[in-house]
Amino acid sequence: MADLSRFRPYLKLAGLAVILAGAAVAIRITPLGEVFSGPGLSDLLDRLRGSTSAPVIFVLLYIGATALALPGSILTIAGGAVFGFWGGALLNSIGANLGASAAFLLARSLGREGVERIGGKRLAGLNRATQERGFVGLFVLRLVPLVPFNALNFGAGLTAMRWRDYALATVIGILPGTLVYTFFADALVRGSAEASRDAYVRLWIAAGLLLLLSAIPLIVRKLGFTATSNDQAEAS
Repeated sequence: MADLSRFRPYLKLAGLAVILAGAAVAIRITPLGEVFSGPGLSDLLDRLRGSTSAPVIFVLLYIGATALALPGSILTIAGGAVFGFWGGALLNSIGANLGASAAFLLARSLGREGVERIGGKRLAGLNRATQERGFVGLFVLRLVPLVPFNALNFGAGLTAMRWRDYALATVIGILPGTLVYTFFADALVRGSAEASRDAYVRLWIAAGLLLLLSAIPLIVRKLGFTATSNDQAEAS
């Protein structure tokens, strides 16, 4: 029993790897993959569009996909296309945040202890940083579209970051991107369905917002450089 207890953290970490690998394989070789393709997801949601259970099914699908590190961007686009901007933004936010917390807790419960055993004292600095400045660091990373959403979910769960800091930084940090992509999807659908001036204006606005979102890494880098420069100036 003592030997089993010693190896339990590694077995749990291996279990986490098996779960995520299994989900990745399942989406490639089973019909589940069709659901996460553009046409497949659109077809599913179109059939559910008139149903009162469609929002609930969509949110549960989003939570499950995010919790298993499956691609969620297609779901965000689908949410805006099917439910419109306001409904899509609400459902996308609920699904993404609950799914992100599920992924965090999965990584924390299965992988955290094993990573600590493997990393040892080398992780002391990272643990201290995530405990003291985890909210700010994650918030900035959430704003950058180039940083993988799922990687942050599981990576944060493997550190010592407090869940409340993680959840709050996620709620605030993913909101701009969620709103922009939902607005883009809604504008695209309206532009296809309505050959009107207002529809095309929405498309141009959506395109401009996407460009602005893509510039966030440059803005963050500039602000980071300024903050560092100011700190150095004050220290001197």
